Amino acid sequence: MFFRHTFDKLKSTVSNAVLQLFTPKEFKALLLFLGVGFAVLLFRGGKELFYTLYPPAKPNELALREARNDSIFAALSRKVINDDSLKFSIPEDSIVAKEKAEYTAENKKAKSLTPHSIPINHADEDALVKLPGVGKVTAQRILTYRSKRGGFRSVREVMNIQGIGEKKFKEMEAYLRLN
Repeated sequence: MFFRHTFDKLKSTVSNAVLQLFTPKEFKALLLFLGVGFAVLLFRGGKELFYTLYPPAKPNELALREARNDSIFAALSRKVINDDSLKFSIPEDSIVAKEKAEYTAENKKAKSLTPHSIPINHADEDALVKLPGVGKVTAQRILTYRSKRGGFRSVREVMNIQGIGEKKFKEMEAYLRLN
């Protein structure tokens, strides 16, 4: 009852203040323009504005875990994976097996190298190809980069070359030296 009384009192106070400033038609027009303006903002701002004003609730980790555990599909999938994992094997003439063998053979080329055995500022293409993850194309890129820049100032600078990222650099870093 108290809230109802307070709300009615507030409503009449606001109504009296608005009627002193505007006529009823002006007030309706003002509300209409504000509504249209807000609609235009929502339309132009789209989801970003809406989600800025009302951020979505993020489900907590416990609720997600319970939902995954309650899923019948997840339970059946786990059972099938456990059953099949013991029986699954790749045939020896499989394409997957051949690709895996080629990948391991490529990584074996680094076994013939000793740590810090390739000077990056003086090595030729044949020496650079011995690095893990480096083929003829990448070796040519290294040589081109080196000739344009006048040599490498640090071993990490080799990551500026297209095709050499953090992962590939970590594979070859142990075999490189500056001079």
